[in-house]
Amino acid sequence: MLVDLFLCLFLYRLVRYWLKGEKAGTSEVFAYLPGFPDNVRTNEKGEFWVAIHCRSTIYSRVMSQYPRLRKFFLKLPIKAKYHYLMQVGGKLHGIILKFSPDGELLQVLEDSQGKVVRAVSEVEEHDGKLWLGSVLMPFIAVYKT
Repeated sequence: MLVDLFLCLFLYRLVRYWLKGEKAGTSEVFAYLPGFPDNVRTNEKGEFWVAIHCRSTIYSRVMSQYPRLRKFFLKLPIKAKYHYLMQVGGKLHGIILKFSPDGELLQVLEDSQGKVVRAVSEVEEHDGKLWLGSVLMPFIAVYKT
């Protein structure tokens, strides 16, 4: 119970919505995520790659829960760059997660220093390679799996 409460407060969820079958029209929590997901893609095996744009922070959680406070902060004479850095926890880094079709976490790839891949917004698996993109990078990164 306490673990579920913690997960709901500090992690984001990936929700599966059933389109067909006996569960059609229902949804369920597929996975808990450590930050803001950007895109979800499947590979040939039916596994899911999730690009995490940035980690969840206390600042981001508070701002998402209290819109009036967020509006107040955004009206302050603070550069947008600093608001963004507070949102992502002060540093940019990349995270991609791979899940089984059942929601089991299979693999985590993270550039915690943000030296190569920052703020991943796209991940695509093709021919044994991961192609990674970001709105903040002027290039596409390729990672051999």
